[in-house]
Amino acid sequence: MRTRKSAMTKTPLPLPWFLLSMFACGYLLSTLLRGVTAALAPYFTQEFSVTPAELGLLAGSYFFGFALLQLPIGILLDRYGVRLVLVWSLLVAALSCLLFALASSYHGLFWSRFLCGIGVSAAYIAPLTAARLWASHALQQRINAWLLMSGSLGLVLGTLPAESLASYFGWRSVFLILSGSFALLSISIAVIAPPHKTAAAKIPKPATISKLLLLNSYLPIIKSPIIWRVGVLVVINYAILVALQTLWVGPWLTNLSGETTRGASIGLLYINFLTLVVFLIMGYLSPSLMSSPQDSEKLLKYGTLPSIAVLVWIAYLGADANWYHFAAFCVIAWPISVTHPLIGQHFPPEEAGRAIAFINLLLFVGVFAWQSIFGVMISALSAPFGLTLAYQLSLLVLIGFSVFGFGFFWVFHQKDSAEKPIDSV
Repeated sequence: MRTRKSAMTKTPLPLPWFLLSMFACGYLLSTLLRGVTAALAPYFTQEFSVTPAELGLLAGSYFFGFALLQLPIGILLDRYGVRLVLVWSLLVAALSCLLFALASSYHGLFWSRFLCGIGVSAAYIAPLTAARLWASHALQQRINAWLLMSGSLGLVLGTLPAESLASYFGWRSVFLILSGSFALLSISIAVIAPPHKTAAAKIPKPATISKLLLLNSYLPIIKSPIIWRVGVLVVINYAILVALQTLWVGPWLTNLSGETTRGASIGLLYINFLTLVVFLIMGYLSPSLMSSPQDSEKLLKYGTLPSIAVLVWIAYLGADANWYHFAAFCVIAWPISVTHPLIGQHFPPEEAGRAIAFINLLLFVGVFAWQSIFGVMISALSAPFGLTLAYQLSLLVLIGFSVFGFGFFWVFHQKDSAEKPIDSV
């Protein structure tokens, strides 16, 4: 890994907190769109006769579309800047929500949801790329924590508020409101946010679109040991956290714990509200707790295993597991959230967009896989073992992979600890 300092000078971001607030709104809407499937799953099941396996694929299609765009988005962010990429991305999100609201079949839902993932593909990595360009190591973790706080607020709004709106006006009204919100935010960013240039603007323009999509521009990122040391933890442990929180906690509460749709929505609201509070607090504390990338890696090393222990507890409880057990898991698992800015800090600013995009690709490929696999396992195991045991066994499989992901990170942490991150701007 290179240890050279970036030649890029520190440039003040125009109206930083105002712009970050706009970026936070975009991420809030994207997580609301991501998590609303858990609260509205009963409506899809009733209207379209969706099976558990189909429900997993429906939720996972969002993450598949999201993952598909990560590598191109990373290149575009480094070449054309945050504003242009984010404006067009949010417009696609607006269109996708409109199509979802108008869907008349499961296939219509699936492909609209897939387009939703494409539309919000820049909502998280664009603000983190901007933070890498202008903020110190410690402030990058604060910005990340507060972005995740806004994302948790989006998940909160995607629970009881979204379910309440759907119960009165129909589930389609939720997506019509989302469509209008994405369109309004996109226009606001296009009109108000100033453009900015990065050192990446000097990257030669590709001769063809095909070259834009090739992996050769990602070779410096792929060759770095930090990508795979942290990446395995992301694609397994982080992805399992997101897969459970944004989909399978809801069905667990309704199918196993005996909660009503409203009760499960309230439980999900509590879970996401608690994670919101955690990220708010950690945003304040992160500059002192994580003043360097090495501090962030230590947090991953010692803070990951307790969350796996909580998952074992939930699997043991089975039908007796309630929302507060899943809340404990989500809260205790918060250290895993430091991975994205940590990765950005190991690369020079002109490569930050691609580095963060690549790790985000691993995350959402993992989420798509675990959401789908979990649903397939439940469908396959329900007949021979019963629904409760099917959920327990499926979760144990995820726990086994989580142990592997943490073990991989632990073993290679010491081996690659001599790698030095790029100095911050």
